[in-house]
Amino acid sequence: MDEQDDMKKMSPRGRLFMALVFFFFGLLQFALVFGWIHTDTSQTHTPRWVMVAASSMFVFAGILILLAETERLAWLRNFVIWMFVLCLALPFNWVAFGEGERKFSSTSSFLGFSSHGSPGEGEGRFVFGLFALLMDLIVLLMPLRALFRKRKAD
Repeated sequence: MDEQDDMKKMSPRGRLFMALVFFFFGLLQFALVFGWIHTDTSQTHTPRWVMVAASSMFVFAGILILLAETERLAWLRNFVIWMFVLCLALPFNWVAFGEGERKFSSTSSFLGFSSHGSPGEGEGRFVFGLFALLMDLIVLLMPLRALFRKRKAD
């Protein structure tokens, strides 16, 4: 390892602080989802499992920050990465393929000019569907890659 790589590493205190920030926001979202903090849910049409997946991403991100430089727990880090990607894919799948009406908006900017639009539900679901399928493919290939590497090492 050269000197520049060492300078890019986060200090243990920095890692702990950033992990705590992610844990805080993840737990705050969990508190909102499960009603520990009262909010008006009459306007929310998102299923609870989608909100739990989104909240879990923050918790998994905090765990990843703590496990970033731990080689002894590489198996756990890889599992948490897989869980993070799975939780990232779930909301995209719900938006693209779930029941109910969706409303989308779009903004484009070029050379200081912006345009705002309101694409139709079909176009929005199509775009989210492409990304959802890509994420699903990654979710499926990650464990297969791990198994392939394990077999190759044996």
